[in-house]
Amino acid sequence: MDSKTETAVANGAKPDADYYWRGIRLRNYRSPLTQVALVGFIAFMTVGMSSALGGAGGGGLLNTHQSTNANVATFAALAFFSGTIYNRVGIRVCLAFGGFGYALLSAAYMATAHLGDKATPFIVVAGCVEGLSAAMLWTAQGAVTMSYPTEDQKGRAFSLFWTIFQMGGVIGSIIPIAANWNSKAGTLNDGTYIAFIVIMLTGSFFLPFFLLPSDKVVRSDGTHVVLPEMPTWKSEISGLVNVLFEDKWIVSLFPFFIASNWFYTYQKNDFNAPNFTLRTRSFNGLFSNLFNMVGVWLMGTALDYKPEKFTRQVRARAGLIVLFTLTLAIWGGGWAMVKDFKRGVLPDPLIDVTESSRYAPYLIMYIFWSMYDGIFQAYAYWLMGSLSNNSRRLSHYSGWYKSLQSAGAAVVWRLDGLEISYKSMYLSTWMILVFSIMTTSYVAFTKVQEHTYDEPQAPGEPTETSDVEASSTTSKSDGKEVEVEVTALPMRS
Repeated sequence: MDSKTETAVANGAKPDADYYWRGIRLRNYRSPLTQVALVGFIAFMTVGMSSALGGAGGGGLLNTHQSTNANVATFAALAFFSGTIYNRVGIRVCLAFGGFGYALLSAAYMATAHLGDKATPFIVVAGCVEGLSAAMLWTAQGAVTMSYPTEDQKGRAFSLFWTIFQMGGVIGSIIPIAANWNSKAGTLNDGTYIAFIVIMLTGSFFLPFFLLPSDKVVRSDGTHVVLPEMPTWKSEISGLVNVLFEDKWIVSLFPFFIASNWFYTYQKNDFNAPNFTLRTRSFNGLFSNLFNMVGVWLMGTALDYKPEKFTRQVRARAGLIVLFTLTLAIWGGGWAMVKDFKRGVLPDPLIDVTESSRYAPYLIMYIFWSMYDGIFQAYAYWLMGSLSNNSRRLSHYSGWYKSLQSAGAAVVWRLDGLEISYKSMYLSTWMILVFSIMTTSYVAFTKVQEHTYDEPQAPGEPTETSDVEASSTTSKSDGKEVEVEVTALPMRS
């Protein structure tokens, strides 16, 4: 931030976040929330559509084994390096490649609907590519939503992204409902798959190029997102590993990272896929995305609520206590419904959306699980964002998050592929959530500070101080009093 802008912002002026393209003024285009929204639309057209397809259970397939194999093929190891790759190649390339895998996997699902087990090699390879793509997309998303906003906007920024992303699932769920309303088949028709694929490819190779480079973004306080010096592969990998030594406490978050996608397997493949007709599964996906948005806004807004009154430490602790209470209540309530479900034993006939009295209890349970998902994800990203403002470090946090999340998902999808009992699947989900929140309490209660000062400085910007405010004192020089500013050095907790 130059001296004129700094002075203007200090005097209460709004920073200039407008962008000019060929003489056309695009208002607030350089603001963090605008860029976060663009990332949200990319996810809307890629992950959101994939989520809608998965919301039909098994990727729209009646037999979920191919879907399970594709998810097991997810190459979780790449997510470990995805922060490194993001820092090297930039946000546009990450997001362009990040959406492609979802389109490829949808094409594999369509092939499987026609070829059955003969298409298994295709769907496994596509699942692996999708895993690589997902690692890139979600790491880029995490770095943007956590490092672009100011500290008092991080909850709302993630909520904005997540809402737009989930709207992809909402609209995407309408496609199979409309196209397959009168279908007696157990799988989606070709037109539905093709519509998904076209939307995903558009989101992959068109929208990312509307994003601005990170250092062109201007925050509400007038500061810019500062990029680290161009790293080498060696320095980046070294930095990724060094996170474990510099921030040893991150290990206590690993169970939380692993648990963050664990519950999707039971919800989609073991509850939604076997119990409902195709159109009802799509309706469940629609309601799932809607109430997921409700959950993320409730938690995201609460975590940013009145920062001048409630310290960030208080909000971190209160948010985790709320999450723990909801884990006991929602998943405990679900246990009462599903404890007698048995694999291979299906309702006869399958539950349909038109049977209101029969359908309502299942829908209510599905809605609560979906709302819980939004609350969980909002807290996870807000907590990581509260631990740093450094985009490079946050990309490493996000890399660890997505790597362990993918590894956990691979384990639970494999357990489902081995056809362990529904009761065991449910209990593993509930127990890992409880345990992960308990281990996260160490970071939430001891490591969250009111402010973090670890972002690199742009050339010409003053060095920021720690929580100890700058003070001044006076000394005498040549018989004159001279005011000397004393600042505390920034320290990492």
